[in-house]
Amino acid sequence: MKEDAIEVLASQIEQLELNPETKEELASHLKKIKKQQQGLAFRVQRISKDKTIVANVLNATIDELGAQKKLVEEQSEQLKLRLKELKHSYNEVEQFSYIASHDLKSPLRTISNFAQILQRKYQHQLDGEAKEYLDFVVNGAKQMNAIICDLLEYSKVGHSVKGLEAVNLYNIIELIQFNLGTVIKEHQAKIKIVDQLPVIAAKKSSIIQLFQNLIENAIKFRSEEHPIINIHCQKIKEELWEFKIVDNGIGIEPCYQNKAFLPFQRLNEGNRPGTGIGLAICKKAVKMHGGNIKFESEKGAGTSFVFTLAG
Repeated sequence: MKEDAIEVLASQIEQLELNPETKEELASHLKKIKKQQQGLAFRVQRISKDKTIVANVLNATIDELGAQKKLVEEQSEQLKLRLKELKHSYNEVEQFSYIASHDLKSPLRTISNFAQILQRKYQHQLDGEAKEYLDFVVNGAKQMNAIICDLLEYSKVGHSVKGLEAVNLYNIIELIQFNLGTVIKEHQAKIKIVDQLPVIAAKKSSIIQLFQNLIENAIKFRSEEHPIINIHCQKIKEELWEFKIVDNGIGIEPCYQNKAFLPFQRLNEGNRPGTGIGLAICKKAVKMHGGNIKFESEKGAGTSFVFTLAG
């Protein structure tokens, strides 16, 4: 009932021949109705305003979400582009490393050969200082050759697991024992396969590099005792194996957990042979097969290299 209708009705009641008490009661009811009508109108108006506010907020939120979605899509495309550029740059650096290392071997071989010829032919004509300088040249050339050879090996590991094949790890360990036969015999090293080894789908050359570097390191960084190397294996979930190669060597301080796997990082103050590329090759091979690698060790208490391989 509209307010003007209430006013008309009140006017008509006044004109009726009713006793004063009845008129007063009807007028009171009309006032209540009028008050209720005003309250209802206010609520309707408020609801209408609230709906408008909510609609505006929702529209603003939708617009903002749309803008954020567009921004995320643009950033995603930029990220894909950067990753593509980074991969391309990495491949170029890797290719350059391989070519540069390969091309450096020839002139280095020439330097080394002629230095050794000088040593053999003219050693009796040189004084002590000249002999010392010549020794520096020969030893430096040998060390540089070792670094170049390791750099070539590192660049060969690659990042792709194309060309996977069934790799029997027993055969791999047997091949490594043959490859390292001389040092194994010289230091009376014992290699023990503790758990059954699986056949995995992998890149065979990379798996050989991985296990051989870890076993060779265990012999190289031996303690005063004869090296004992235990190979453990367990399946931790479907298509994922965890391996542990445990030795009784001199150990590694835990603070080197990250540094140990970087290229050309030597942790032994130079008193052991090597260039510091072996563990970097191991990490690269493990990553290529969808796994991770770490070590558990304390200096003087042996080392356990733990890594996972998919397959």
